Amino acid sequence: MILTVTLNPAVDKALEVPGFAVGVHARAAVKSLLPAGKGVNVARGIARLGGRAQATGFIGRNEERMFVESLAEEGVTAEFCAVAGRTRTNTTILDPAARTTTHLRERGFRVGALDVAAIGALLERRLDDSPDATLVFAGSLPDGMLADGFADLLQACAGRGAEIVLDTSGPPLRAAVESGAVGIVKPNLEELAECLGRPVERRDALDGARELRRRVGTVLLTLGEEGAYLLTGSGVVGRRCPLEPGELGNTVGCGDAFLAGWLRGREISDDPVEALSWAVAAGAASAMSETTVGYTLANVQTLLRRCTDTGKAV
Repeated sequence: MILTVTLNPAVDKALEVPGFAVGVHARAAVKSLLPAGKGVNVARGIARLGGRAQATGFIGRNEERMFVESLAEEGVTAEFCAVAGRTRTNTTILDPAARTTTHLRERGFRVGALDVAAIGALLERRLDDSPDATLVFAGSLPDGMLADGFADLLQACAGRGAEIVLDTSGPPLRAAVESGAVGIVKPNLEELAECLGRPVERRDALDGARELRRRVGTVLLTLGEEGAYLLTGSGVVGRRCPLEPGELGNTVGCGDAFLAGWLRGREISDDPVEALSWAVAAGAASAMSETTVGYTLANVQTLLRRCTDTGKAV
């Protein structure tokens, strides 16, 4: 079982506004209104790629039904822990004339100790049914949940046999890595520096990732258009999927697509190169789409043929 855990979900709203400018009135067309948050996006992406994933996490009570029903339509089973307050809305404004993208991010609900205990109990129950599950903790923490409490939650899940996959940032990332519970972590360059507690230059990224890998089992280092690296106890592989000029559409959610592609890729193949190719192809497919999780299996399969080695893996 792959279970994604989104502790600070969002409603993603994409608006198309030709000639968008600050301080003026403009007509907008709603391109999409969908349940989101990094873990939710990963679960939706796995389903898009022909796999199966389940989703959980916190949710505002008023948005619970919309999330569960919308995800079910995409083949994702969801069971959330409802809390008081409203789920945040993240708005993306697309201007097709100027080819610009503007992101507006809201603060979400606040959780308390009882809420944190409730999500812990939900996860324990799920792991009792599937003790060898892969739990994907992705995204930020809601107000009221501390990094240390997050690390405790990961340790409890790992103690029940779960494989912990992590995609977050800031103090929660550092606390999680230091907890010893994380098996797989997906940092970009900035997040790699957060893990190590020091600045990391691009030229030193692989060395930094090797240092991090001594503390977790697997590192998925993402470097944008330069590609990505997979570091395990068996070595390092690097892959990239270049885009043609004019193909870039929307970079929101590319990291989530990458992680969905890698999780699905390793189900399809034991070859780490092929699994990483699925990851970078899914990330590229997401970048070509105007909306979050707007890519398809056919898009990714087409882009797999573009994947190449980064030429720097050792």
